[in-house]
Amino acid sequence: MLDNLLPLLKEKVGADLMNKVGLDASKTDGALNAASSTVSELLGGKGIDMGTVLNLFSNSANTAGANDLLGQLGQNYLGKLTGQVGLDAAKANSVKDLVMPALTNLLSDKIGGNAGALQGLLGNLGSGGDIADMAKGMLGKLFK
Repeated sequence: MLDNLLPLLKEKVGADLMNKVGLDASKTDGALNAASSTVSELLGGKGIDMGTVLNLFSNSANTAGANDLLGQLGQNYLGKLTGQVGLDAAKANSVKDLVMPALTNLLSDKIGGNAGALQGLLGNLGSGGDIADMAKGMLGKLFK
């Protein structure tokens, strides 16, 4: 699951969140947990195209859909940073600018555009929202 990536994400950006943005250890942990839950919630929802997700978490250039998904992740993450973590807008933007690129790079390294790797990492995030259902939805579109 994504929780397994939290220590790696903390290793990559934890010190910068404290030293450059000025977060304490508690807010740093909150910001990293919010990043993980943001990704889980968005990818676990219905209506997410597997091809778009795989493109976003690959080394390929992002499609327009992947860029839209990344923008949605960023906006949802900002909401968590200001609402749940309690950061002001300026700090939340600084955190987002540090965490989101590191998180997407980390996920891209682990997934590499491979559907099996994505499914293994995410597991079943909810009814109707897992990779198998996404794949069925894509295949269903091919036969219309």
